[in-house]
Amino acid sequence: MVLLERLTPTERAVFLLREIFEYEYAEIATILEQTEANCRQILRRARQHVAEARPRFRASPEERHNLLERFLQATSRGDMDGLVDLLASDVVLHSDGGGKALAVPNLISGADKVARGILGSLKKLVPHNLLTQMAVINGQPGIVSYLEGKPYSVLTLDTRDGRIRAIYVLTNPEKLAHLAKLPPAPC
Repeated sequence: MVLLERLTPTERAVFLLREIFEYEYAEIATILEQTEANCRQILRRARQHVAEARPRFRASPEERHNLLERFLQATSRGDMDGLVDLLASDVVLHSDGGGKALAVPNLISGADKVARGILGSLKKLVPHNLLTQMAVINGQPGIVSYLEGKPYSVLTLDTRDGRIRAIYVLTNPEKLAHLAKLPPAPC
């Protein structure tokens, strides 16, 4: 979804119709009121944009886990400099509350702004009695936070070249409903 958001509406339509739904160029041209040749060119550009947005080298699971732990340490200490050092200069913070939970309404970009936003939110907006657990989320290391035993948020990181390039925070209760409640602590 994030990759597709980088495409223009026409590029996105051609890309999805051809790559996902396997429409012929003639069908796409009719739907979009374009020529077949133009649709081929639009698809070529769309593929190029998607490929440019993909990281060339995937971080190892150990590197992602290490960055996540260092991220947790920096945020728990309120360490602005330490947090900024972990972030890519063009890092983007994505937040999804679905209109039903606390979330940032717009993307936040840039290491300094993202770090300030995260640390400010932790101080002023996020409940202080959250319990967090490391978890595997969509095959990546992440964090699930619980409030009174119920899932409150999920956080995942996208990393490249030893830095965090994107942070995804999900607080939408509908999207968290499938997560299990936090088991009670052993006595």
